[in-house]
Amino acid sequence: VEGRDACAFLQRLCANDMGVAPGKIVYTQMLNQRGGIESDLTVSRLSETAFFLVVPGATLQRDLAWLRKHVADEFVVITDVTAAESVLCLMGPDARKLIQKVSPNDFSNDKNPFGTFQEIEIGMGLARAHRVTYVGELGWELYVSTDQAAHVFEAIDEAGADVGLKLCGLHTLDSCRIEKAFRHFGHDITDEDNVLEAGLGFAVKTAKGHFIGREAVLRKKEAALSRRLVQFRLKDPEPLL
Repeated sequence: VEGRDACAFLQRLCANDMGVAPGKIVYTQMLNQRGGIESDLTVSRLSETAFFLVVPGATLQRDLAWLRKHVADEFVVITDVTAAESVLCLMGPDARKLIQKVSPNDFSNDKNPFGTFQEIEIGMGLARAHRVTYVGELGWELYVSTDQAAHVFEAIDEAGADVGLKLCGLHTLDSCRIEKAFRHFGHDITDEDNVLEAGLGFAVKTAKGHFIGREAVLRKKEAALSRRLVQFRLKDPEPLL
């Protein structure tokens, strides 16, 4: 999402505050007028006039349509760049140890704290390293140009042989994010679920001014919650819920 009015446009569509410095990543929701969740996403500010939105894979077309439908008289361009990049998730307590073996960049907390990204060299390629996690562990999402993705994957795989690297799929990711109580659109939250009832009030900044759904959020706050998404742990792991 880019253009002169990109920030103002996203402030209107997103519940969290988009007015951050370039290099920062914001976790947010796009709400409807009822305060229901239309999309659960991260927004990375690439520059003063450009933002990079990462939405759930299954709702890409839905989210593109929602964004485009709400362009009013703002000077803003929305482009689907999905095919341009691959994403490799490098997660776990030894993630920093491994990424430092394949990249000369600085991945310390001082240089690259949680919720920030940086352009890096990795192997013989280039990537954008986003310090976020969907599994509740230290880690990076590595956005790599599609033509370099195989090489970068191989470089990480080779370097990980002596630090216990394991290849994991989406079911592992899902299991970890459930344990951490991270929400997943379509399973835990939908457009019928109020953002406060979903336990995501921390990502809603009503003080920033107008955004779609703000009045509904304020009404819900005033009335107090009558329902709330919670999780519980089974003593017996066998039942399939």
